[in-house]
Amino acid sequence: MSRCVIVAKGFGSGATCPHDNQYLESFNHDTHDGIGYGEFTSDKSMALIFDNPGEALEFWKRQSTTVPLRGDGKPNRPMTCLNIGIEHI
Repeated sequence: MSRCVIVAKGFGSGATCPHDNQYLESFNHDTHDGIGYGEFTSDKSMALIFDNPGEALEFWKRQSTTVPLRGDGKPNRPMTCLNIGIEHI
């Protein structure tokens, strides 16, 4: 196994991200009417751990179950507003 963590690398839109270079500690894809909410940390030891990079990517791409579609009919995947990196631990 190749355990890993997710690190924020800015917003996909290019806007400034307050979580840049911080590790994902937790994320709820369904809260705030499907907008989602995450906690981030600068302490890698506090980061959410995934068993492999594929599992981390699946979590990043997870669709909200409370609001599964966006207004344009596409899947609502709240975390994909972030660019991410995956670091092995």
